[in-house]
Amino acid sequence: MKKSYLIPLLSALLLLNCKKASSYFSTDDAPVKHQTTLAAAADSVTLKVLQLNIWQEGTSVTGGFDGIVDAIIQSGADLITLSEVRNYNSTKFDERVVAALKAKGYTFYSFYDNNVGIVSKYPIASFKTNIYGNAFDKATVSLNATTQVTLYSAHLDYTNYACYLPRGYDGVTFSKIAAPVTNVDSVLAANLKSTRDEELSAFVNDAKQERDNGRIVILGGDFNEPSHLDWVSAQKDLFDHHGTIVPWQGSVKLYGAGYKDSYRVKNPDPVKYPGFTWAAFNTSARLSSLVWAPDADERDRIDYIYYADNDNRVNVKESIVFGPSGSIVRGQGYEDAIYTNPFLKPTGTWPSDHKGVITTFSIKTTATQANISLNKTKFSTGETITVNFANGSADPKAWIGIYQTGKAPGAANTYADAWQYTNGLVSGSLTLTLPSGKPSGSYYVAYFKDNGYIEIAPRLSFTYGN
Repeated sequence: MKKSYLIPLLSALLLLNCKKASSYFSTDDAPVKHQTTLAAAADSVTLKVLQLNIWQEGTSVTGGFDGIVDAIIQSGADLITLSEVRNYNSTKFDERVVAALKAKGYTFYSFYDNNVGIVSKYPIASFKTNIYGNAFDKATVSLNATTQVTLYSAHLDYTNYACYLPRGYDGVTFSKIAAPVTNVDSVLAANLKSTRDEELSAFVNDAKQERDNGRIVILGGDFNEPSHLDWVSAQKDLFDHHGTIVPWQGSVKLYGAGYKDSYRVKNPDPVKYPGFTWAAFNTSARLSSLVWAPDADERDRIDYIYYADNDNRVNVKESIVFGPSGSIVRGQGYEDAIYTNPFLKPTGTWPSDHKGVITTFSIKTTATQANISLNKTKFSTGETITVNFANGSADPKAWIGIYQTGKAPGAANTYADAWQYTNGLVSGSLTLTLPSGKPSGSYYVAYFKDNGYIEIAPRLSFTYGN
């Protein structure tokens, strides 16, 4: 439980030069045919996400690295969040796992990080590592021209594991204590001695900008903390909770910030579907390496896939536990036929002391037509022109340009008078200034798809000059 290489992006320098200075087209080239609406996209995209703690990079189990690769393939996941990436012996885990998947015929992308990791079937448009001391990293992928997902991978502080207190064990030393701690205030105070609350605050703050920029945010990770959705009245006399009902701060914080726990969205009954991810009864591992509280029922759900979207595009189709069906109870492997879960059992060597979580999302991708707006229709010579755009392309090379009326974008020897990339934002604003010496008269603003000349929004005309 307890810098990196960038994915190469192709640059369209010839098109860029065409916009800026000299034309790529010869004088005999025909103008590019204009299109004022984006081609219709599918109504929705199915996106499967796997969260998996890989237990010291698979080194705790013979054949563990191959087990990680096999688990990724068996899961069918498009996006994978990993905990306990270590880069042992000066290796790069991201390169190793991508190469191993490629050898089996699967193309994935990743980047170098430590403690956490992300593997993606989608090319990675951007990424950031070392968020709050490597508690998180994140990667942004484009599902289509208008819809982006920013995926965060988390591995939170494992110390002060306060859910062991009601079970009669110290959450720091993991030693047995005189009696279970059932005072909820005491349990919560102990929980706050970890850095998990600070780590989640850092995530919420970082992810707010992603959501404000129109991206869907998905968070997968090993939180080392239960959920307030589990330690409820229905569970208070089960699993050695000893009568406690605990509003665990981490999940409360995330729900307060608008995040939803995908497993509980699809499986709301915490008794019928407890969703245990800790500790897995992994028969490929030594039993002693799986047991932390030998006289207690250690079963809990501490691995999650959360999501949030300001535009209500996300629906949970399925969320299941992935891994061995058995758990650890009183120092032994235990199979329980009463408390069941929707389950996927591994076909190969299981690499972890955790179970994984697989959530399948349906994401609406048909967007309202892209549009642009100006705050007025007449601008004085030299005045800055602010262009607002919405429901646009998530491609970082989508762009907005100004042309004199009558000029055709992409035609020979025709250049934008002013232009700027939208940098992957689907909604926002930018400012443009026409160069000095531009004549007074009629101009228009146009919004273009992905470094080309396909227009995705109706043009806006304005007059310029004194």
